[in-house]
Amino acid sequence: MKAIKACLFLLFFFPGVVLMSQTTINSPYSRYGLGEMHGKNINTKIRGMGGISIGMWSPGMVNPANPASYGKIDSAAFVLDASIFGVFVNHRTSFQSENSNLITLNYLFFGFPVTRWWRTSLGVMPFSKIGYDVKITVDMSQYNFNNVINSIDGSGGLNQFYWGNGFNIGKHLRLGFDATYLFGEGRRSSMVYFPDSAYIVGTKTQNNTIGSDFIFDYGAQYDIPVGKDQVLTLGVIYANSFNLNARRSSIAYTLNGGFNGDVEIPFDTLLYVPETKGTILLPSRFGFGAVFRKPEKWMIGIDYEWQNWKKFKSFGQTDSLDNSWRIAVGGQITPNHTSLSSLLKRMTYRAGFHYNDSYLSLLGHPINNYGITFGVTFPIKRSKTTIDFSFEIGKRGTMKDNLIQENYVQFSLAVAIFENWFQKRRYR
Repeated sequence: MKAIKACLFLLFFFPGVVLMSQTTINSPYSRYGLGEMHGKNINTKIRGMGGISIGMWSPGMVNPANPASYGKIDSAAFVLDASIFGVFVNHRTSFQSENSNLITLNYLFFGFPVTRWWRTSLGVMPFSKIGYDVKITVDMSQYNFNNVINSIDGSGGLNQFYWGNGFNIGKHLRLGFDATYLFGEGRRSSMVYFPDSAYIVGTKTQNNTIGSDFIFDYGAQYDIPVGKDQVLTLGVIYANSFNLNARRSSIAYTLNGGFNGDVEIPFDTLLYVPETKGTILLPSRFGFGAVFRKPEKWMIGIDYEWQNWKKFKSFGQTDSLDNSWRIAVGGQITPNHTSLSSLLKRMTYRAGFHYNDSYLSLLGHPINNYGITFGVTFPIKRSKTTIDFSFEIGKRGTMKDNLIQENYVQFSLAVAIFENWFQKRRYR
């Protein structure tokens, strides 16, 4: 009973913590569209293999990236998986460099059986993040005028709380779906400031957008036995387009101060648009993947995913986004999983690679992202509970035409608790 109460506390406490943490990222590219997108392939084990997830399943793992995988959760177990995430970024242009970092709670997943053929899962994780603070100095010397500073910043984003179900259809086929509730707020502002003049007021514009609604996505997996002890799993996922209900408001005003920590003193309101209702069109998405494995020994896999971001609209307006896609390859190996083996042989080792063609293209340059990943699982003796760690080195963006290149190192640390809650005792 105490374990159940602890899980319920985490389930309701965690969304608020994730939402608050969204103000701390720092990526100028999160200014566009919905911000920095986070797929559902963020399980720490999956991260260590480059993000392969569509054909992935494990009796002790919750994999929201393909809801069909829930069908393989152990029939007598309760799985709880919680993770923290950290990233260290070097932002570089052709003339300057700056560092930033973030450590935050990442996700919380639950998975357990309902019947012999039905498994269910609950969880919370980020959907998109906005976080940037950029100051642009405009040289006005040719007009015999002091420099002008344009300060733009943004914070917030969307979270997702999902309820997923996986169904075993016969021995080899699994089907599943996720019902996901999106919620959160994005805040963006822009200020023009005259730092060398006390007699010219600045101008500030603020835009807030709040979104909340349900979306759905679907998945399927099929296992093909190969020989006596090997399995090829084929997976597919799909999400149709949705109109996300949203509200937004805007205000523009003149002010003194408000720059570099100075107190903001508003003067006159130039524009005020009260909160209005509208929709944000989330485009359709599909993907497929394959994993070839020898259970409890090794596996290799590949993923491909595509999303139609050219159809994106926010309150009826497009945002000049490109269609996005990603490809990932990876695998893992466990030298010897038996309890009599040494720790190093019982550990699982992972590696992978991913390439993401994002929905951004600036000044004719696609803003792409690629990374090399590594991971390891530390088994707990006399238990199926594990401690999982993944590590990634990657790059996003370019320095061409004074754009920003982000070189990053990120990690994910998780505890996956595996408890046999549904077995009857034979002896007392």
